[in-house]
Amino acid sequence: MNMLDKSEIYSRFKERNKEHFFRLLFPFSKKENAVIAKEVVRLCTLLSDKHRDYFEEYYLLIEEAQKHLEVSSIDTISILEMIKKEGQIGTHTIPAFIGSTLLHTSYDKDKFDQYKALTLLTIARLSYIGKHDSKILTLCNEIRKFSDGIREDLASFLPNIDAVNFTELIHQFSSLIDNSSLLNTTDQVIIWLNRYKVPFKDAHDLNVGYRRNANTQRFRKNGALTVKPSVHLNDEGDTAVEISQLHFEHKHVENWQGEDFADNDSRSLNVITSSDNCSKSEALGAIQAKAIFENLKKKAMHLPCDIYSMTDHELYTLVESCEDSLLARQDEDIAKLLLLMLITGNTEDQIKRTKVQRCNNKKRQIKWVVRTHRLPSQSIREELKFLTQNISTTILFPLPDFITARLGSLKFSKLHTSDLKAYLQSINKSKGIHLTLTKVSNYLSDYCAHINIDPVIPHIISGIDNKVLPAVFYTQIPLSTLLSHFQDYLSHLSARSEEELWRTEKESQLSHDEYIGSPLHIGHEKLTYLFTSLKDQIHENKRRTDVYFSDNGHNEITLMTQFVLMLASGYRPVTGWFGKHEDFHLPTAIYWINDKNTSMGDSSRCILLADIAVLYLEHYIDYLHQAVIYHSNRAPSLKQRYEKSLTSKEHFFFYRQDNHFDDVIPSNYAQFADKLFPLQPNWARHHIRSLLCHHAVAPELISAWMGHQDMGKQAFHSFSQLSQTQLKQISLIINQHLIELGLGSDI
Repeated sequence: MNMLDKSEIYSRFKERNKEHFFRLLFPFSKKENAVIAKEVVRLCTLLSDKHRDYFEEYYLLIEEAQKHLEVSSIDTISILEMIKKEGQIGTHTIPAFIGSTLLHTSYDKDKFDQYKALTLLTIARLSYIGKHDSKILTLCNEIRKFSDGIREDLASFLPNIDAVNFTELIHQFSSLIDNSSLLNTTDQVIIWLNRYKVPFKDAHDLNVGYRRNANTQRFRKNGALTVKPSVHLNDEGDTAVEISQLHFEHKHVENWQGEDFADNDSRSLNVITSSDNCSKSEALGAIQAKAIFENLKKKAMHLPCDIYSMTDHELYTLVESCEDSLLARQDEDIAKLLLLMLITGNTEDQIKRTKVQRCNNKKRQIKWVVRTHRLPSQSIREELKFLTQNISTTILFPLPDFITARLGSLKFSKLHTSDLKAYLQSINKSKGIHLTLTKVSNYLSDYCAHINIDPVIPHIISGIDNKVLPAVFYTQIPLSTLLSHFQDYLSHLSARSEEELWRTEKESQLSHDEYIGSPLHIGHEKLTYLFTSLKDQIHENKRRTDVYFSDNGHNEITLMTQFVLMLASGYRPVTGWFGKHEDFHLPTAIYWINDKNTSMGDSSRCILLADIAVLYLEHYIDYLHQAVIYHSNRAPSLKQRYEKSLTSKEHFFFYRQDNHFDDVIPSNYAQFADKLFPLQPNWARHHIRSLLCHHAVAPELISAWMGHQDMGKQAFHSFSQLSQTQLKQISLIINQHLIELGLGSDI
């Protein structure tokens, strides 16, 4: 018997791999296989020559697909629906990928088809090579999930496939992953990008596959701890660190969900440290830790009587002493560091890590503190950016020249904390006051709280971690407003100093129409167009009763009412969004909201609805009553669902599709609202908080309306001084806004 050489053995294995791939690609009856073959031919035909030239597999796929072509009455998505119905996604991964079809009309279909076609040729090549099963499975699933609309966070990062060839596309994926820290890319998005890059690169480089032998492990899923920055009570070392609940479950969480649950009171552990804890008694240590924690919560209230806050006398004594040191050139670095802490609201360690920008002249003097303000909502796919505001992520805060003169950097490597404490101690002893480093670094937030400036302003100036303040995620601020507040703060610090001493660089670095923060404060004309178009469509539907009470007619009225309630209530997107009929009391316009379904205990709140919102609710209730009558003989199941909405046996809102009911959950909302307004489900919370901030509404009132926590408590807790009637101010502002959007007439 003749022995086969290695090349012949390899050739036979390659042919066997091809046969195996085509069995996986066409596993069904002639009718279903014909649909798959038609889609394969379509994908191979539309793929750009820039990518097709890398794959000789193109001709093999066309040749094999033509063997299965015949006239078929079913469409491509029916293949995927059949596989899902039979629970065979894991078995028929490749046909499920072929059957994937974009469900959201707001996505770029041409771009998706190019990626789908390139994926088809990639998995064909990897299958021919062999031992790439896991990469094929992963890539097919990614395309399918993208088509279902559950890769929204990834969409804005996918490279423009039409502008590059296959080699350049892989380089772009590598660049996105390598520069993730600069692009505000989350760890989950990096994982998804790698699921494209790795199989693409293996197909490009003709890499040989391999298999791992892995045993089942009990704890295979990753857990995650959320640790907030430490909070200092004083200079003696009394601090607290909050560690949020450890999660092990594997669950897809989109970026916007992290915003809405940033301040949930889930299980957490507060670690208290104190240098004075010398007691061997655990009970006494626990009492001391609780006292420190309570003092930290009281400190967060920024009370005028707080002994840990700096008084005006202490402030101007500190400023005067530092100015004298700089003019006399004694303890210059100490004085500069203390003034920088005072200006930026940062601790000593934070100052030493602060980025700066220098002027362009020969001196290269430090002129600005650089803050980078990135939010999850800023990652928007290209086709939706026309709906949002242009946002800047970099802010330059000018520093007084007398502080930065002769200052090489902010490292202050020769200074230690003991030097700063000794300097403050000498001032305290000579002036009879009590200055501490904690008072200095906290003064910015204390000052802004006392004069009722939105807490987002000092937060951005300080450059603190966003998860400390949930309101940061939702707020858009004009750059001019932010810089104006900063200049006012510098004027306050220098109120008793020489007029020219605190002079800063006046040159404007950014244009006047730039904004900082959330891009989801939607322009007036865009919202007006949305509501006008939707109202016109509803009025058109009313002309024909069968259309008015059809699936589309119901969904359009439902979405219209939901859009109004989103703006009027700030209800978080949750399961059973907007609650039940019994949650509304229309005579008093009170709305009971319970939108923290992952919280422990009662985290509900009540708000006052705007008058326009009440009118739209009444109109929706009238529609429900009419629908009960209309469907009483035509569709008893529909009639019962409408009755359950009216009697609060089911959630107030629901969607209809092919005479089936879909609950109002964020994923369903995204599907039905996609053709109208395809932004993330909580866009209205961003829009309204930015609006209220623009109207200078008290921050605690905004928190009460948004459902944000203050010191771990809801707005109307037992020690709160807020009253329900104060929310009328917000109700009136929102009502006027709804009128300006054209919602006040022709309901």
